[in-house]
Amino acid sequence: AQAEADVPATSLFGADRRLCSADVLSPLEVRARIEVAVLNFLATLSSPSSPAIPVLPLISRKSTNCSLRSGLLSDVSSVYLSYAFCKRSLMRENDAKAFVRVWKVMEMCYKILGEGKLVTQRELFYKLLSDSPKYFSCQRHVNQTIQDVVSLLRCTRQSLGIMASSRGALIGRLVLHVCVC
Repeated sequence: AQAEADVPATSLFGADRRLCSADVLSPLEVRARIEVAVLNFLATLSSPSSPAIPVLPLISRKSTNCSLRSGLLSDVSSVYLSYAFCKRSLMRENDAKAFVRVWKVMEMCYKILGEGKLVTQRELFYKLLSDSPKYFSCQRHVNQTIQDVVSLLRCTRQSLGIMASSRGALIGRLVLHVCVC
């Protein structure tokens, strides 16, 4: 409750606290939300009255903080997140790394969406590992950061151009020869 009270009614990224759903968005809409997040962050840093490095208010990813609602007139389902918040700040080392991870994943998603491509979470991990090994040393960091970006931008993982892939998935032509003995 205290964390929620500390988060302003509108966050750094212009998202109203009451709008806590993960929307299915087009690539252009996601890129626009990323641009707004960057512009709002820079405006806060360059404020002449009180420049500051803001905290990053994110909706809590705990299982007790979400629910699934199926669409009544369509196949679309929405994931709804409630009002429990956690914060990331640049003042503590672990939080600072998580803060930077969010920006790195948003940057990579922006590029991916601009190219009209999709990546798996594992592909994203390898891209980020080669680009920023200091921040992404394991798959868990990428997975958690994707959840943070989903919470921050209020869009689905698929809207970010990221898809889950099951183990052993195959792409391309597959020929099965069945031998009946």
